[in-house]
Amino acid sequence: LISVMPAYGGIGSSFDSSCKVAGVINGRATVGIKEGETMSKEMLLKVNPDILFLPKFNDHGKFDVKKFNDQYLKDPSLQTLKAIKDKQIIYPREAYLYNVSQDIVYGIQEIDRCTYGKNFDFPDTAHLSVSGESNN
Repeated sequence: LISVMPAYGGIGSSFDSSCKVAGVINGRATVGIKEGETMSKEMLLKVNPDILFLPKFNDHGKFDVKKFNDQYLKDPSLQTLKAIKDKQIIYPREAYLYNVSQDIVYGIQEIDRCTYGKNFDFPDTAHLSVSGESNN
């Protein structure tokens, strides 16, 4: 995971816990990066991910997410990354990845959807109510 919040996603984060439940390896965790620590490009090279999650949220046009992503996708030093070479760049629905409410179950499913495909698909509007009823 490459996040606009550079210290998010390490060991101890909700993303890391969600990856474990989803059966997906969190690359940040494999190199010992803890929640609150940033991942350098050198560490990203060490991870050499099969799939790279990049952000797509542009804060309603206030943030140049393409420029942010191009720091990774167009960096000559990162062109040897398996995910970049194999064009396995995924733009997950971030509202689910950062959610720590009861909807975290959809964050886990979003990780699986992005990793394993549409068998894990669900609507963009999926949410659970506090009563446990689906709002789909």
